[in-house]
Amino acid sequence: MSHGGLPLDGIVAGHRARARRLIRLSPRQREVAELVAGGLSDPEIAVRLFISPRTARAHVADVLRHLEATSRVEIACAVVLAQVGGFPG
Repeated sequence: MSHGGLPLDGIVAGHRARARRLIRLSPRQREVAELVAGGLSDPEIAVRLFISPRTARAHVADVLRHLEATSRVEIACAVVLAQVGGFPG
C-alpha cells in the first residue's frame, strides 16, 4: 500500500526515526514538542511557557530542525510514537 507515491512502511519508519531523535532535544524543546503535539499554536505555547511568541516560534523551528521534521504533524507523530512505543523522550 502506498501514500503519495511513498510506501507506507517508509512513512512509518520516518516517524519512528523522529521519535528516537526526541532524546536529542533539550528539556525545553521536548516540552515545546509535547505542546505542539497537544495542538497548541505558537502564541498558545508562548502563553503557556511565559515566553514571547517569537521565542516560541524559534523553539518550534529548533524542534523541527532537530527532528528533521517538515511539519507540526510530524512532531506530533514523533511524540505520540515515543509515548506509546516506549522510545526515549
